[in-house]
Amino acid sequence: MRKQIFGLALLFGAGIALGTGTAALAAEKKEELTLAVIRTEEMSTLAKRWEVAIDYLSKTANVNINFYTTTSYASVVEAMLSGFVDVASLGPKIYIVAHEKSGGAIVPLVSYTIPADMFNDKPCGCYLGALVTKTGSGMKTLESTKGKVLALVDPGSTSGNALPRALFAEKIGGKELESYWGRVFYSGSHTASARAIQAGKADAAFLSLGTLRRVIISGEMKKEDFNYLWISPQIPIDVISVDKKRMKPEMVKRLRDAFTGMTKTKAGQAVLAATGWAEFQAAEDDRFDPLRKILALKAKLKKKKK
Repeated sequence: MRKQIFGLALLFGAGIALGTGTAALAAEKKEELTLAVIRTEEMSTLAKRWEVAIDYLSKTANVNINFYTTTSYASVVEAMLSGFVDVASLGPKIYIVAHEKSGGAIVPLVSYTIPADMFNDKPCGCYLGALVTKTGSGMKTLESTKGKVLALVDPGSTSGNALPRALFAEKIGGKELESYWGRVFYSGSHTASARAIQAGKADAAFLSLGTLRRVIISGEMKKEDFNYLWISPQIPIDVISVDKKRMKPEMVKRLRDAFTGMTKTKAGQAVLAATGWAEFQAAEDDRFDPLRKILALKAKLKKKKK
């Protein structure tokens, strides 16, 4: 029996929780996998997007997929290491952590590609981090935010914590973020950080423009609602990851083919249209090497300040 991981919440199981009777009996004959996603936005939004994707993947790869979500980056890694989760959508920094903790067993299956949008002029398997303030707040420069309240996302977030600490330090004289802003707190998600800015609970926030893009497309916010004081270099986007030692090569191939084949069928294209993804591309571990160098710089700066 699989070990239960505290903090992971069951959302639905394709072909199991969504079906009963004969459908449930048929589902028992298929291999069963558990996919986990870190909750970076509203549960209802996340659930709607992944429900259509998992239905497609389950049918195409001929496997039952249970879906779990959590707000904790660390708990997803622990769930993969324990064997409770078979497949996980991981942000770039937390993927590197998972790869290292697993001794190289956790590897990318595919990477997301997002369509051209208000922040990228062409489709890209990348995203951008940014430091933002509220339009009309009077805080249009970095200097104007000094001593104010800063929102970060999560210690495991790349754009919402790691990059600001690694790359942004030079903008404030090589200091820790906590020594420049009056108060620094973790909001729990990129969407929560954006809302904290709008509600006046934070004066500035480091967040992912990839997630902010979704919030803007939903109509909840506008690009013009924010001042963009700093934008990071391109960051490798999230990857769907698997444990190559636990998962059979044949299953790895079936899942990868199901993801990458979405652009080739009408059903797959409908999933991409419904979810807002442009496509999925096969991915390898070395795509994260540039980010590893940035994180090494962060660690070096932290050690130097002790």
